[in-house]
Amino acid sequence: MKRYSLLFCMLICFFATAVKAQTGKPGDEPKVIVDNAKMKVVEYDSMPGQGVCGRGKHSHVAHLTVLLTEATVTITGPDGKTKVRKTPAGASFWSDATTHVAINSGGKRLRVLLVFNK
Repeated sequence: MKRYSLLFCMLICFFATAVKAQTGKPGDEPKVIVDNAKMKVVEYDSMPGQGVCGRGKHSHVAHLTVLLTEATVTITGPDGKTKVRKTPAGASFWSDATTHVAINSGGKRLRVLLVFNK
């Protein structure tokens, strides 16, 4: 049941962001979509060469990532190793707590949701 509740929340967030008017400019501050006692959902919007989920080197607690657009991201980990990850729109994946630099290295605008459990 808990799994379906999370999926339902993710779908609501996806459709809410898909329907909203694009009034913000890419690269503006991240937008908080949901923030309640159980979860926080943040939408990031970046253009090529910009940070994907924060500026510069930053840290996240464990979270679910949901790609709203296709993404090519160059990730530099705390050990300095770099990897390029190509992910299709609609894909989701779990990430443990991490520190990294994540740059939109594709040629298109990138939109992503990060879902944090509280």
